[in-house]
Amino acid sequence: MKATGIIMAGGKSSRMGTNKALLKIGEATVIEKIVAELQKTVSNIIIVTNKFEDYEFLDLPMVKDIWTDMGPLAGIHAGLHASTTVKNLVVACDMPFISAQLGDILLRLLDEHDAAVPRISGQLHPLFAAYRKEVHEEINQSLQREELRIRLFFQKVNTKIVTEEDLMALSFAFQENYFFNMNDPGEFEKALQLASDQSKESSDYE
Repeated sequence: MKATGIIMAGGKSSRMGTNKALLKIGEATVIEKIVAELQKTVSNIIIVTNKFEDYEFLDLPMVKDIWTDMGPLAGIHAGLHASTTVKNLVVACDMPFISAQLGDILLRLLDEHDAAVPRISGQLHPLFAAYRKEVHEEINQSLQREELRIRLFFQKVNTKIVTEEDLMALSFAFQENYFFNMNDPGEFEKALQLASDQSKESSDYE
């Protein structure tokens, strides 16, 4: 699909104690796993980061926040500003089990909406969500007003909240793992276990 994957890699990883995007699960770093999955559904990938040197090995375009120290909304703004496609899929750099198929569903919802955001088990996931490029103008206004809550921004554009029921209606068998993110060493250990379990399940079917 003609769309851009925007990987949000601007966090400080303070709770993890090291750059969580560069932690390895199996043979690949978390960010490499995300890139590989995104490449199944998008035509372009941009990394939003303030540490270009950390991700040069990926040989992908990188951009910095235009609005500094203003959180995830500023990262989304920077990615959308740099994007050359109407449709964009934003993904946090600490989500090792994202689904390209789910990403494709979210991107297709942009035909009728400005944003498509999953809400699973009552929790919104704005950092695994789809956005039309033009909403970066509304985000810019929010940042000017120092309105940094992404939920507030969703009220200002035509946002589709995607629920479990919506995905079931599309016959998409989603998994909670698709939204798993890791912020501390304990969650990284859980990610390693989830990856091991997935590998065992795959081998069982072979």
